[in-house]
Amino acid sequence: MPAAMANIRVGDDLISSSSALLRVFLAVRKYISQTEDVSIDEIVDNLRATEQMQPSSDHPDAQRLLVFSILGWLSMVYQPAFNVCSFDEFAIHHDKTQPDSGLVFDTYRISADLADRPLYVLLKSFGNLLPARKNTLGRLASENSAVASTWLPIYPNETNMHNLHTLLRVSIRWVDTLALHLDFDKSTRTLSLFSCPSICLSMLKHGGAIYSFASADISAIDPRGNKEDITEYLRNVLLSYRLLFAQSAASRKFFRHHYSASEELCNQVDTLLPILCTSKELHLKSDLIPRDRPIYYAARDFPVLYERMELLVTELKAAKPKSMRDLLHDRRDTLQYWTFWLVSIFGSISIFLSLIQVILQAVQTTYSLPSNTGKSSIWN
Repeated sequence: MPAAMANIRVGDDLISSSSALLRVFLAVRKYISQTEDVSIDEIVDNLRATEQMQPSSDHPDAQRLLVFSILGWLSMVYQPAFNVCSFDEFAIHHDKTQPDSGLVFDTYRISADLADRPLYVLLKSFGNLLPARKNTLGRLASENSAVASTWLPIYPNETNMHNLHTLLRVSIRWVDTLALHLDFDKSTRTLSLFSCPSICLSMLKHGGAIYSFASADISAIDPRGNKEDITEYLRNVLLSYRLLFAQSAASRKFFRHHYSASEELCNQVDTLLPILCTSKELHLKSDLIPRDRPIYYAARDFPVLYERMELLVTELKAAKPKSMRDLLHDRRDTLQYWTFWLVSIFGSISIFLSLIQVILQAVQTTYSLPSNTGKSSIWN
């Protein structure tokens, strides 16, 4: 935390103390839950009035950075970055050593002058951190409509983490930034997955800071998500774990073998994550998690994460087995899979019988040679 930010006073305490920081956290959460179209400057003014927050003498704009950071921590949509730019800018953490598809963030820094604009304007300036619903027809049309014929079907036995890892050599990157969930970097074959699904479930139940970024614009062409889109987004995140892991025995096994507490996750394992990913049948008493389906449609079941899910499906459909091991595990085409095994089995039997026949002929020839030699010697 920059010194100018750590020296912000809340009443008689410095913000660097846990009690003062907690007061500000609770005050921000309460204010954004009761106020729509709120801006960072409005939150700062409210904190000054209700919590006696005073700027440090080093830099008065540090209060803006404090509120920007708290919004990121509360929502987990982004992770704020410190000491990478002046107080004239807001920055999001960017680890240049990690994969970056370029599909989420347009930039990692924006001008702090946007602090007087609604939060949905500020967030959209960074890129597609909260993807809006792309396909409005998908949620309105029925499965029997003409539009449904264009929907992309997704079969759990085909589109799952086991096949992604086996056929595409995809590796998982567990992240604590919600905006990166299902972000696929094609150059490194890395799929980012949010490691804290219980946060999504909690926000669906009780609301949360993520809804402060909802757009109030009712325009149909608005690229920013409204409250309904954010709710659908959280549900899409929860459902994606079921599709990628839980509905495939091989993927459930893959999750158990590859997921563990690590330094990247601060040794904290979200208890909901293994339940979502390894339970063949989900018995949670919650209607907030969408039910499993035998067949999914990206437009209907993932209307907000539509593009990210469709990218994975498209890449997987185009993947070809690269080795005999891949071919043995590739069950995407059931007819091709069983045809391969039947041909292999009957072919192996044929080869085995042919080998037995050759051996028997060789044995017969060997035993017939002495008798033929004896007859020849008598005639001579």
